Amino acid sequence: MQLKKSKGLALALAQASAALLGSAAHAADAADTNPWLVDTAALYYQEADGRVQAAEPVVSLKKDFGDEHILNLKAVVDSLTGASPNGAAPANVNQTFTGPSGGGEYTTAAGALPLDGEFKDTRVALSASWQQPIAENTRGTIGGNVSSEFDFLSVGVNGALARDFNNKNTTLSAGLNLEFDSIKPVGGAPTPFARMDDDGNKGGDDTRTQYDLVVGVTQVLGRHSLLQLNYGVSASSGYHNDPYKVLSVLDTGNNLVLDPSNGYYQYLFENRPDSRLRHSLFAEYKYIFTENVIDVSARFTSDDWGITSNTVDAKYFWSLGEHWYVEPHLRWYTQTEADFYKPYLQDGVDVNIIAPDDIVALVSEASADPRLGAFDATTVGLKVGYRLGRDSELSMRVEQYDQQASAPAAPATGNLAGQQLMPDTSALMVQFGYSFHW
Repeated sequence: MQLKKSKGLALALAQASAALLGSAAHAADAADTNPWLVDTAALYYQEADGRVQAAEPVVSLKKDFGDEHILNLKAVVDSLTGASPNGAAPANVNQTFTGPSGGGEYTTAAGALPLDGEFKDTRVALSASWQQPIAENTRGTIGGNVSSEFDFLSVGVNGALARDFNNKNTTLSAGLNLEFDSIKPVGGAPTPFARMDDDGNKGGDDTRTQYDLVVGVTQVLGRHSLLQLNYGVSASSGYHNDPYKVLSVLDTGNNLVLDPSNGYYQYLFENRPDSRLRHSLFAEYKYIFTENVIDVSARFTSDDWGITSNTVDAKYFWSLGEHWYVEPHLRWYTQTEADFYKPYLQDGVDVNIIAPDDIVALVSEASADPRLGAFDATTVGLKVGYRLGRDSELSMRVEQYDQQASAPAAPATGNLAGQQLMPDTSALMVQFGYSFHW
């Protein structure tokens, strides 16, 4: 769960991890398939203003045993530290928060975005897959994966079928993934809309299951181009809350609610729907020149939480001779906010404040998590690669991620007046790769 605490981090790590190992294919395509293909990579990620930073080493092994019998193995380790938004809104007063276990406190200065400075986690993820023919022109793949953090465990199994038609110029494919998650929040999963300072609001562990189905077609359009079209549907049920995210509570005067008995402002833990259904459409077009390749893709997603998103991604592989190549990259992303996204809870609208220590929610779901808000994001990067020989390659990619929020305006009066409820985010990513045959 800790890995998912920052929207910018989640998006940036996803796209960077996907790119870490993809580049080595240029060195591997012409190589002998009998040895192991070893791809190694390392990513460094740093958000601006001293926020989250991450280091991620990746190792991937691929072995072709002949006749399309292929084994893939992969290991990833994420190490994250820094400060992550806790969901509370910035205000013109100092704000003090308790830690997840109730054993510590941290204070955010007036005018600053509340950040949990104790954010840290290590994730270890392992995956494996096996591909082999199961009939003429038909291939099957089975695989599994496990991902572990100190408060989160995920186990998944997957399978896919691919069949070639039209002299192998057309390929139809379908894949199914099942994922089983165990969430073990520090101090226990909080009761939805319980007060942060209520020590008796914590429950035990919880679970979530997810099913993903993807069907697609890949068509060779000519000697130099191909097109891929995919449709995906994802359904999940169970615990979807972030157990560390809270919402600020405002009274009718737009001021934070202060409990005089303990001196704390009041914050309520979030609550999200216990199910989610997502649909996605994906299209990718590749055109191969003599040595250069242009790769353009687009993705549209929509879910029953009210979030729709659009992604456009473009890369151009440009060979500079026998050894060097460069690959500029541009990605644009935009999304709408979830139906239950709220930057704060308002007395008389979202909650009923009976007393500072007695606040009753009037809504069934609410979250101030910036990952569920509306925003636009761009990634601009450049990769440089050097072929050491027929079987090995070095590469380096540098990318800049910038996210611009579309959050509602703050109230004109009270403690939130003049505040930017969802500040913009930027991050720098640097990744190094080395691939070889062994």
